[in-house]
Amino acid sequence: MSARDVQPMRIKYKLLISAFFFLFIFLNYLSKFEGPATGYWDTYITAPAFFITNHPIKFVSKDGESLYNYTLPGKLPQNLVGKGTYGIITKDQRIGTGIIFAPWFVFFKLFGFRLLFAFLGLLIAVFTFLTLRCLNLRFSICLFGALITSLNPYMASLNKLNPNIAGMMFISVIIYLIFSRKSSWLLIGLVYGIFGGLRNEGILFLPAIIYFLYTSSNKKIRDSLLFFCGAFIAIIPILYWNYFAFGNMLMHPTQFNGLEGFRPTFAHRFLFWKFNFNGMFNWPLYTQVVRTPYFAFPVFILLPLILINSFGVILSALAVNGIIRFLKEKRRLLIFLMLWFLPMYALLSVMENWSELKTTFLLLCVSPIIIFISFGLDELIKNLSSIKYIIRTACLALIIWSAVRILILTDFQADPRWYLRFPRVLQKGEISFIGDDLRTKPENPREVLAQKKALTSAKIIPPISWRKIDFSSLANKINSELNQDRLTTVDFWKYIYEH
Repeated sequence: MSARDVQPMRIKYKLLISAFFFLFIFLNYLSKFEGPATGYWDTYITAPAFFITNHPIKFVSKDGESLYNYTLPGKLPQNLVGKGTYGIITKDQRIGTGIIFAPWFVFFKLFGFRLLFAFLGLLIAVFTFLTLRCLNLRFSICLFGALITSLNPYMASLNKLNPNIAGMMFISVIIYLIFSRKSSWLLIGLVYGIFGGLRNEGILFLPAIIYFLYTSSNKKIRDSLLFFCGAFIAIIPILYWNYFAFGNMLMHPTQFNGLEGFRPTFAHRFLFWKFNFNGMFNWPLYTQVVRTPYFAFPVFILLPLILINSFGVILSALAVNGIIRFLKEKRRLLIFLMLWFLPMYALLSVMENWSELKTTFLLLCVSPIIIFISFGLDELIKNLSSIKYIIRTACLALIIWSAVRILILTDFQADPRWYLRFPRVLQKGEISFIGDDLRTKPENPREVLAQKKALTSAKIIPPISWRKIDFSSLANKINSELNQDRLTTVDFWKYIYEH
Protein backbone atom coordinates (compact mmCIF):
# COMPACT_ATOMS: atom_id res chain seq x y z
CA MET A 1 0.00 0.00 0.00
CA SER A 2 1.43 3.36 -1.01
CA ALA A 3 1.87 6.29 1.38
CA ARG A 4 -0.78 8.14 -0.59
CA ASP A 5 -3.31 5.42 0.27
CA VAL A 6 -2.42 5.31 3.97
CA GLN A 7 -3.61 8.82 4.80
CA PRO A 8 -7.23 8.33 3.61
CA MET A 9 -7.35 5.03 5.52
CA ARG A 10 -6.24 6.75 8.70
CA ILE A 11 -8.90 9.40 8.24
CA LYS A 12 -11.55 6.72 7.73
CA TYR A 13 -10.46 4.89 10.90
CA LYS A 14 -10.52 8.12 12.91
CA LEU A 15 -13.99 8.96 11.61
CA LEU A 16 -15.21 5.46 12.46
CA ILE A 17 -13.73 5.60 15.96
CA SER A 18 -15.17 9.08 16.53
CA ALA A 19 -18.62 8.04 15.32
CA PHE A 20 -18.66 4.99 17.60
CA PHE A 21 -17.40 7.02 20.57
CA PHE A 22 -19.92 9.86 20.19
CA LEU A 23 -22.78 7.42 19.57
CA PHE A 24 -21.85 5.69 22.84
CA ILE A 25 -21.90 9.05 24.69
CA PHE A 26 -25.32 9.87 23.22
CA LEU A 27 -26.82 6.50 24.16
CA ASN A 28 -25.34 6.71 27.64
CA TYR A 29 -27.03 10.06 28.29
CA LEU A 30 -30.24 8.88 26.64
CA SER A 31 -30.45 5.83 28.92
CA LYS A 32 -29.44 7.43 32.23
CA PHE A 33 -32.07 10.20 32.09
CA GLU A 34 -34.63 9.74 34.87
CA GLY A 35 -37.41 11.80 33.30
CA PRO A 36 -38.72 15.36 33.69
CA ALA A 37 -39.91 16.86 37.00
CA THR A 38 -38.61 14.08 39.22
CA GLY A 39 -37.18 16.57 41.72
CA TYR A 40 -37.17 20.23 42.65
CA TRP A 41 -34.41 21.51 40.39
CA ASP A 42 -35.58 19.92 37.17
CA THR A 43 -39.09 21.30 37.75
CA TYR A 44 -37.38 24.66 37.10
CA ILE A 45 -37.14 23.51 33.48
CA THR A 46 -40.17 21.26 33.05
CA ALA A 47 -42.84 23.67 34.33
CA PRO A 48 -41.90 26.64 32.09
CA ALA A 49 -41.53 24.31 29.07
CA PHE A 50 -45.06 22.97 29.66
CA PHE A 51 -46.61 26.38 30.20
CA ILE A 52 -44.85 27.95 27.21
CA THR A 53 -46.41 25.27 24.99
CA ASN A 54 -49.85 25.74 26.63
CA HIS A 55 -49.80 22.42 28.51
CA PRO A 56 -50.89 22.43 32.16
CA ILE A 57 -49.19 20.29 34.80
CA LYS A 58 -51.08 18.61 37.60
CA PHE A 59 -49.31 19.59 40.81
CA VAL A 60 -49.95 17.49 43.88
CA SER A 61 -48.87 17.51 47.51
CA LYS A 62 -46.41 14.96 48.87
CA ASP A 63 -49.51 12.95 49.90
CA GLY A 64 -50.86 12.96 46.33
CA GLU A 65 -53.57 15.59 46.87
CA SER A 66 -54.29 17.89 43.90
CA LEU A 67 -53.24 21.44 44.77
CA TYR A 68 -54.42 23.80 42.04
CA ASN A 69 -57.49 24.09 39.85
CA TYR A 70 -56.43 26.39 37.03
CA THR A 71 -56.81 26.98 33.31
CA LEU A 72 -53.98 28.43 31.26
CA PRO A 73 -54.93 31.65 29.41
CA GLY A 74 -53.52 30.16 26.21
CA LYS A 75 -51.05 32.94 25.41
CA LEU A 76 -47.62 34.15 26.43
CA PRO A 77 -46.34 35.44 28.75
CA GLN A 78 -49.63 35.16 30.69
CA ASN A 79 -49.38 31.35 30.83
CA LEU A 80 -46.40 31.75 33.15
CA VAL A 81 -47.78 34.11 35.77
CA GLY A 82 -51.21 32.92 36.93
CA LYS A 83 -51.90 33.89 40.53
CA GLY A 84 -52.83 31.14 42.93
CA THR A 85 -51.31 28.52 40.63
CA TYR A 86 -47.84 27.33 39.90
CA GLY A 87 -46.99 30.72 38.40
CA ILE A 88 -43.24 30.81 37.99
CA ILE A 89 -42.75 34.43 39.07
CA THR A 90 -43.65 33.75 42.70
CA LYS A 91 -41.86 30.38 42.74
CA ASP A 92 -38.38 31.68 41.80
CA GLN A 93 -38.47 29.66 38.57
CA ARG A 94 -36.08 30.53 35.73
CA ILE A 95 -37.42 30.68 32.21
CA GLY A 96 -34.29 30.40 30.05
CA THR A 97 -33.70 26.64 30.01
CA GLY A 98 -37.43 26.00 29.77
CA ILE A 99 -37.47 27.94 26.50
CA ILE A 100 -34.90 25.69 24.82
CA PHE A 101 -36.71 22.51 25.96
CA ALA A 102 -40.18 23.72 24.92
CA PRO A 103 -39.83 23.06 21.14
CA TRP A 104 -38.55 19.55 21.82
CA PHE A 105 -41.57 18.91 24.02
CA VAL A 106 -43.88 20.14 21.25
CA PHE A 107 -42.43 17.78 18.63
CA PHE A 108 -41.56 14.74 20.76
CA LYS A 109 -43.79 15.12 23.83
CA LEU A 110 -42.14 13.86 27.04
CA PHE A 111 -39.45 12.10 25.00
CA GLY A 112 -38.26 15.56 23.93
CA PHE A 113 -36.80 16.14 27.40
CA ARG A 114 -34.81 12.89 27.23
CA LEU A 115 -33.71 13.54 23.65
CA LEU A 116 -32.40 17.06 24.26
CA PHE A 117 -30.73 15.94 27.50
CA ALA A 118 -28.82 13.33 25.46
CA PHE A 119 -27.95 15.84 22.74
CA LEU A 120 -26.58 18.24 25.35
CA GLY A 121 -24.25 15.53 26.66
CA LEU A 122 -23.25 14.63 23.11
CA LEU A 123 -22.54 18.23 22.08
CA ILE A 124 -20.44 18.85 25.19
CA ALA A 125 -18.23 15.93 24.14
CA VAL A 126 -18.13 16.96 20.46
CA PHE A 127 -17.19 20.60 21.08
CA THR A 128 -14.64 19.64 23.74
CA PHE A 129 -13.03 17.38 21.13
CA LEU A 130 -13.12 20.13 18.47
CA THR A 131 -11.67 22.70 20.86
CA LEU A 132 -8.71 20.45 21.66
CA ARG A 133 -8.19 19.85 17.93
CA CYS A 134 -8.10 23.62 17.42
CA LEU A 135 -5.23 23.67 19.91
CA ASN A 136 -3.31 21.18 17.73
CA LEU A 137 -3.42 18.23 20.09
CA ARG A 138 -3.23 14.71 18.69
CA PHE A 139 -6.43 12.83 17.89
CA SER A 140 -6.16 10.34 20.75
CA ILE A 141 -5.72 13.07 23.37
CA CYS A 142 -8.66 15.03 21.98
CA LEU A 143 -10.81 11.93 22.21
CA PHE A 144 -9.57 11.28 25.74
CA GLY A 145 -10.41 14.88 26.72
CA ALA A 146 -13.95 14.42 25.44
CA LEU A 147 -14.17 11.10 27.30
CA ILE A 148 -13.19 12.45 30.72
CA THR A 149 -15.46 15.45 30.20
CA SER A 150 -18.56 13.36 29.56
CA LEU A 151 -17.98 10.18 31.56
CA ASN A 152 -16.09 11.22 34.68
CA PRO A 153 -17.85 10.04 37.88
CA TYR A 154 -19.37 13.43 38.62
CA MET A 155 -20.90 13.93 35.17
CA ALA A 156 -22.07 10.31 35.21
CA SER A 157 -24.04 11.01 38.40
CA LEU A 158 -26.12 13.76 36.75
CA ASN A 159 -29.28 12.11 35.42
CA LYS A 160 -31.90 14.87 35.65
CA LEU A 161 -32.63 18.06 33.77
CA ASN A 162 -30.11 20.65 34.90
CA PRO A 163 -29.62 24.20 33.59
CA ASN A 164 -25.88 23.95 34.19
CA ILE A 165 -25.56 21.00 31.80
CA ALA A 166 -27.25 23.16 29.15
CA GLY A 167 -24.95 26.03 30.16
CA MET A 168 -21.89 23.80 29.84
CA MET A 169 -22.91 22.89 26.30
CA PHE A 170 -23.16 26.55 25.26
CA ILE A 171 -19.83 27.30 26.95
CA SER A 172 -18.22 24.43 25.01
CA VAL A 173 -19.53 26.01 21.81
CA ILE A 174 -18.34 29.51 22.78
CA ILE A 175 -14.80 28.38 23.63
CA TYR A 176 -14.61 26.38 20.41
CA LEU A 177 -15.77 29.34 18.33
CA ILE A 178 -13.20 31.58 20.02
CA PHE A 179 -10.31 29.16 19.55
CA SER A 180 -11.24 28.27 15.96
CA ARG A 181 -10.36 31.85 14.91
CA LYS A 182 -12.70 31.46 11.92
CA SER A 183 -15.98 32.45 13.53
CA SER A 184 -17.65 35.82 13.35
CA TRP A 185 -17.80 37.71 16.64
CA LEU A 186 -21.47 38.26 15.84
CA LEU A 187 -22.02 34.49 16.05
CA ILE A 188 -20.01 34.29 19.27
CA GLY A 189 -22.13 37.11 20.69
CA LEU A 190 -25.37 35.35 19.71
CA VAL A 191 -24.33 32.12 21.45
CA TYR A 192 -23.11 34.06 24.48
CA GLY A 193 -26.43 35.93 24.65
CA ILE A 194 -28.38 32.66 24.59
CA PHE A 195 -26.13 31.31 27.33
CA GLY A 196 -26.67 34.49 29.37
CA GLY A 197 -30.42 33.92 29.09
CA LEU A 198 -29.97 30.48 30.62
CA ARG A 199 -27.51 31.42 33.36
CA ASN A 200 -27.23 34.90 34.88
CA GLU A 201 -23.70 33.96 35.89
CA GLY A 202 -22.71 34.28 32.24
CA ILE A 203 -21.70 37.87 33.00
CA LEU A 204 -18.69 36.50 34.89
CA PHE A 205 -17.17 35.17 31.67
CA LEU A 206 -17.37 38.51 29.88
CA PRO A 207 -13.90 39.73 31.03
CA ALA A 208 -12.30 36.60 29.54
CA ILE A 209 -14.09 37.08 26.20
CA ILE A 210 -13.24 40.80 26.02
CA TYR A 211 -9.61 40.04 26.89
CA PHE A 212 -9.36 37.50 24.07
CA LEU A 213 -11.07 39.81 21.60
CA TYR A 214 -8.80 42.76 22.36
CA THR A 215 -5.60 40.70 22.27
CA SER A 216 -6.38 38.79 19.06
CA SER A 217 -8.54 40.95 16.82
CA ASN A 218 -7.13 43.35 14.26
CA LYS A 219 -10.48 45.18 14.11
CA LYS A 220 -11.24 45.61 17.79
CA ILE A 221 -14.01 48.21 17.53
CA ARG A 222 -15.86 46.41 14.73
CA ASP A 223 -15.61 43.02 16.38
CA SER A 224 -16.64 44.44 19.76
CA LEU A 225 -19.75 45.96 18.20
CA LEU A 226 -20.57 42.70 16.45
CA PHE A 227 -20.13 40.71 19.67
CA PHE A 228 -22.26 42.99 21.85
CA CYS A 229 -24.95 43.36 19.18
CA GLY A 230 -25.18 39.59 18.86
CA ALA A 231 -25.35 39.13 22.63
CA PHE A 232 -28.03 41.81 23.02
CA ILE A 233 -30.19 40.41 20.20
CA ALA A 234 -30.08 36.91 21.69
CA ILE A 235 -30.90 37.97 25.24
CA ILE A 236 -33.76 40.37 24.36
CA PRO A 237 -36.50 37.77 25.12
CA ILE A 238 -35.13 37.23 28.63
CA LEU A 239 -34.76 40.97 29.25
CA TYR A 240 -38.38 41.46 28.16
CA TRP A 241 -39.48 38.64 30.44
CA ASN A 242 -37.66 40.18 33.42
CA TYR A 243 -39.28 43.54 32.73
CA PHE A 244 -42.73 41.97 32.40
CA ALA A 245 -42.37 39.70 35.42
CA PHE A 246 -40.32 41.75 37.86
CA GLY A 247 -40.57 45.31 36.57
CA ASN A 248 -36.80 45.41 36.05
CA MET A 249 -35.07 43.77 33.10
CA LEU A 250 -31.83 43.31 35.09
CA MET A 251 -33.36 41.83 38.26
CA HIS A 252 -32.29 38.39 39.43
CA PRO A 253 -35.38 36.26 40.19
CA THR A 254 -34.18 35.47 43.73
CA GLN A 255 -34.44 39.15 44.64
CA PHE A 256 -38.06 39.63 43.56
CA ASN A 257 -40.21 40.92 46.44
CA GLY A 258 -43.20 38.85 45.35
CA LEU A 259 -41.59 35.47 45.99
CA GLU A 260 -43.67 33.16 48.15
CA GLY A 261 -42.65 31.67 51.45
CA PHE A 262 -40.53 32.53 54.45
CA ARG A 263 -37.39 34.34 53.29
CA PRO A 264 -35.43 35.92 56.14
CA THR A 265 -32.42 38.08 55.35
CA PHE A 266 -29.05 37.86 57.04
CA ALA A 267 -26.42 40.49 57.75
CA HIS A 268 -23.27 40.39 55.62
CA ARG A 269 -20.22 42.57 55.37
CA PHE A 270 -17.44 43.13 52.87
CA LEU A 271 -14.74 45.54 54.02
CA PHE A 272 -16.75 48.63 55.02
CA TRP A 273 -19.91 47.68 53.12
CA LYS A 274 -22.73 46.19 55.20
CA PHE A 275 -25.80 44.67 53.56
CA ASN A 276 -28.64 42.23 54.16
CA PHE A 277 -29.26 39.33 51.79
CA ASN A 278 -31.81 36.50 51.66
CA GLY A 279 -29.04 33.95 51.22
CA MET A 280 -26.13 32.86 53.39
CA PHE A 281 -22.74 33.93 52.08
CA ASN A 282 -19.64 32.48 53.66
CA TRP A 283 -16.46 34.21 54.80
CA PRO A 284 -15.22 36.86 53.97
CA LEU A 285 -18.79 38.15 53.66
CA TYR A 286 -19.68 36.43 56.94
CA THR A 287 -17.89 36.55 60.28
CA GLN A 288 -16.39 33.05 60.08
CA VAL A 289 -15.81 30.10 57.78
CA VAL A 290 -18.80 27.74 57.97
CA ARG A 291 -20.18 24.82 56.02
CA THR A 292 -23.78 24.27 54.96
CA PRO A 293 -25.43 21.60 57.14
CA TYR A 294 -25.47 18.13 55.52
CA PHE A 295 -22.21 18.92 53.70
CA ALA A 296 -18.74 18.08 55.01
CA PHE A 297 -16.91 21.11 53.64
CA PRO A 298 -17.47 24.75 52.70
CA VAL A 299 -17.99 25.23 48.97
CA PHE A 300 -14.52 26.70 48.36
CA ILE A 301 -13.01 23.37 49.51
CA LEU A 302 -15.80 21.14 48.23
CA LEU A 303 -15.44 22.20 44.57
CA PRO A 304 -11.70 21.39 44.24
CA LEU A 305 -12.36 18.06 45.97
CA ILE A 306 -15.09 17.27 43.44
CA LEU A 307 -12.67 18.06 40.60
CA ILE A 308 -9.92 15.87 42.05
CA ASN A 309 -12.40 13.04 42.70
CA SER A 310 -13.71 13.41 39.14
CA PHE A 311 -10.35 13.28 37.39
CA GLY A 312 -8.09 11.59 39.93
CA VAL A 313 -4.77 12.61 41.46
CA ILE A 314 -2.65 11.79 38.39
CA LEU A 315 -4.76 13.83 35.94
CA SER A 316 -4.91 16.66 38.49
CA ALA A 317 -1.10 16.67 38.56
CA LEU A 318 -1.10 16.69 34.76
CA ALA A 319 -3.42 19.71 34.86
CA VAL A 320 -0.78 21.56 36.89
CA ASN A 321 1.83 20.53 34.30
CA GLY A 322 -0.52 21.80 31.62
CA ILE A 323 -0.74 25.18 33.35
CA ILE A 324 3.06 25.35 33.53
CA ARG A 325 3.30 24.54 29.82
CA PHE A 326 0.75 27.27 28.97
CA LEU A 327 2.76 29.70 31.09
CA LYS A 328 5.83 28.97 28.98
CA GLU A 329 4.28 28.66 25.52
CA LYS A 330 0.79 30.19 25.44
CA ARG A 331 0.65 32.88 28.10
CA ARG A 332 -2.16 34.82 26.45
CA LEU A 333 -4.37 31.72 26.29
CA LEU A 334 -3.49 30.96 29.92
CA ILE A 335 -4.73 34.39 30.98
CA PHE A 336 -7.94 33.84 29.00
CA LEU A 337 -8.56 30.43 30.61
CA MET A 338 -7.81 31.75 34.10
CA LEU A 339 -10.15 34.69 33.53
CA TRP A 340 -12.76 32.12 32.57
CA PHE A 341 -12.25 29.91 35.62
CA LEU A 342 -11.36 32.17 38.54
CA PRO A 343 -14.27 34.69 38.66
CA MET A 344 -16.83 31.86 38.65
CA TYR A 345 -14.92 29.91 41.27
CA ALA A 346 -14.55 33.04 43.42
CA LEU A 347 -18.31 33.63 43.32
CA LEU A 348 -19.15 30.02 44.14
CA SER A 349 -16.58 29.82 46.92
CA VAL A 350 -18.47 32.24 49.18
CA MET A 351 -21.89 30.67 48.65
CA GLU A 352 -23.92 28.24 50.69
CA ASN A 353 -24.45 24.80 49.18
CA TRP A 354 -27.75 23.81 47.59
CA SER A 355 -26.98 20.20 46.82
CA GLU A 356 -26.87 19.17 43.18
CA LEU A 357 -27.69 22.43 41.43
CA LYS A 358 -25.33 24.70 43.36
CA THR A 359 -22.50 22.21 43.01
CA THR A 360 -23.08 21.80 39.26
CA PHE A 361 -22.30 25.47 38.72
CA LEU A 362 -18.78 24.06 38.59
CA LEU A 363 -19.64 22.73 35.12
CA LEU A 364 -19.63 26.29 33.80
CA CYS A 365 -15.92 26.71 34.45
CA VAL A 366 -14.57 23.18 33.99
CA SER A 367 -13.53 23.59 30.33
CA PRO A 368 -10.16 25.18 31.21
CA ILE A 369 -9.41 22.22 33.50
CA ILE A 370 -10.02 19.77 30.63
CA ILE A 371 -7.70 21.81 28.39
CA PHE A 372 -4.95 21.88 31.05
CA ILE A 373 -5.26 18.12 31.63
CA SER A 374 -5.06 17.44 27.89
CA PHE A 375 -1.93 19.58 27.48
CA GLY A 376 -0.39 17.95 30.53
CA LEU A 377 -1.07 14.51 29.07
CA ASP A 378 0.42 15.55 25.74
CA GLU A 379 3.55 16.74 27.52
CA LEU A 380 3.75 13.51 29.54
CA ILE A 381 3.70 11.43 26.35
CA LYS A 382 6.51 13.55 24.92
CA ASN A 383 8.60 13.20 28.08
CA LEU A 384 8.12 9.54 29.00
CA SER A 385 11.86 9.01 28.66
CA SER A 386 12.71 11.97 30.92
CA ILE A 387 13.34 10.79 34.49
CA LYS A 388 13.37 14.41 35.69
CA TYR A 389 9.92 15.06 34.24
CA ILE A 390 8.47 11.83 35.67
CA ILE A 391 9.85 12.63 39.13
CA ARG A 392 8.41 16.15 38.98
CA THR A 393 4.98 14.83 38.00
CA ALA A 394 5.11 12.18 40.72
CA CYS A 395 5.99 14.85 43.30
CA LEU A 396 3.05 16.98 42.15
CA ALA A 397 0.74 13.99 42.46
CA LEU A 398 2.06 13.25 45.96
CA ILE A 399 1.51 16.86 47.05
CA ILE A 400 -2.07 16.82 45.74
CA TRP A 401 -2.76 13.43 47.33
CA SER A 402 -1.37 14.61 50.70
CA ALA A 403 -3.33 17.88 50.60
CA VAL A 404 -6.57 16.02 49.94
CA ARG A 405 -5.97 13.34 52.56
CA ILE A 406 -5.10 15.85 55.29
CA LEU A 407 -8.45 17.59 54.84
CA ILE A 408 -10.15 14.72 56.66
CA LEU A 409 -8.66 16.21 59.84
CA THR A 410 -10.41 19.53 59.36
CA ASP A 411 -13.67 20.40 61.06
CA PHE A 412 -15.90 23.31 60.10
CA GLN A 413 -18.88 24.58 62.07
CA ALA A 414 -22.28 23.97 60.51
CA ASP A 415 -23.86 27.28 59.50
CA PRO A 416 -26.21 28.25 62.37
CA ARG A 417 -28.26 30.44 60.00
CA TRP A 418 -29.51 27.39 58.11
CA TYR A 419 -32.01 26.38 60.79
CA LEU A 420 -33.19 29.98 61.10
CA ARG A 421 -33.91 29.98 57.38
CA PHE A 422 -35.59 26.55 57.48
CA PRO A 423 -36.98 26.30 61.04
CA ARG A 424 -39.40 23.44 60.38
CA VAL A 425 -36.56 20.98 60.13
CA LEU A 426 -36.04 21.44 63.87
CA GLN A 427 -39.65 21.97 64.87
CA LYS A 428 -41.47 19.01 63.38
CA GLY A 429 -38.96 17.13 61.26
CA GLU A 430 -40.99 18.01 58.17
CA ILE A 431 -39.59 18.69 54.74
CA SER A 432 -37.68 21.96 54.71
CA PHE A 433 -35.06 21.42 52.04
CA ILE A 434 -35.37 19.74 48.68
CA GLY A 435 -32.53 19.39 46.24
CA ASP A 436 -31.86 16.06 44.64
CA ASP A 437 -33.13 14.54 47.88
CA LEU A 438 -35.21 15.52 50.92
CA ARG A 439 -33.90 16.96 54.17
CA THR A 440 -36.47 16.02 56.77
CA LYS A 441 -34.41 16.28 59.97
CA PRO A 442 -31.15 17.79 61.26
CA GLU A 443 -27.94 16.46 59.75
CA ASN A 444 -26.59 13.09 60.84
CA PRO A 445 -22.93 13.39 61.97
CA ARG A 446 -22.18 9.88 60.72
CA GLU A 447 -23.45 10.75 57.23
CA VAL A 448 -21.32 13.91 57.21
CA LEU A 449 -18.26 11.89 58.26
CA ALA A 450 -18.94 9.31 55.54
CA GLN A 451 -19.16 12.12 52.99
CA LYS A 452 -15.89 13.59 54.28
CA LYS A 453 -14.14 10.22 53.90
CA ALA A 454 -15.46 9.81 50.36
CA LEU A 455 -14.38 13.29 49.30
CA THR A 456 -10.88 12.88 50.76
CA SER A 457 -10.29 9.39 49.34
CA ALA A 458 -7.88 10.91 46.79
CA LYS A 459 -8.30 8.26 44.11
CA ILE A 460 -5.23 7.96 41.94
CA ILE A 461 -7.27 7.19 38.81
CA PRO A 462 -11.07 7.52 39.02
CA PRO A 463 -13.21 5.06 37.11
CA ILE A 464 -14.66 6.16 33.80
CA SER A 465 -18.35 5.83 34.64
CA TRP A 466 -21.21 4.72 32.44
CA ARG A 467 -24.29 2.67 33.00
CA LYS A 468 -25.04 -0.56 31.21
CA ILE A 469 -27.56 0.28 28.51
CA ASP A 470 -30.70 -1.85 28.68
CA PHE A 471 -31.99 -1.31 25.14
CA SER A 472 -35.29 -3.08 25.81
CA SER A 473 -36.07 -0.89 28.81
CA LEU A 474 -34.92 2.23 26.95
CA ALA A 475 -37.16 1.42 23.98
CA ASN A 476 -40.16 1.00 26.28
CA LYS A 477 -39.48 4.34 27.96
CA ILE A 478 -39.13 6.12 24.63
CA ASN A 479 -42.33 4.58 23.29
CA SER A 480 -44.23 5.62 26.42
CA GLU A 481 -42.83 9.17 26.41
CA LEU A 482 -43.58 9.67 22.70
CA ASN A 483 -47.27 9.18 23.49
CA GLN A 484 -47.45 11.29 26.63
CA ASP A 485 -47.86 15.06 26.94
CA ARG A 486 -49.42 15.21 30.42
CA LEU A 487 -47.58 15.17 33.70
CA THR A 488 -48.34 14.89 37.41
CA THR A 489 -45.62 15.95 39.83
CA VAL A 490 -45.15 17.02 43.43
CA ASP A 491 -45.15 20.77 43.99
CA PHE A 492 -41.72 20.61 45.59
CA TRP A 493 -41.55 24.37 46.05
CA LYS A 494 -44.44 24.26 48.50
CA TYR A 495 -42.32 22.54 51.14
CA ILE A 496 -39.11 24.52 50.97
CA TYR A 497 -39.91 27.95 52.34
CA GLU A 498 -42.69 27.07 54.76
CA HIS A 499 -42.34 28.68 58.16
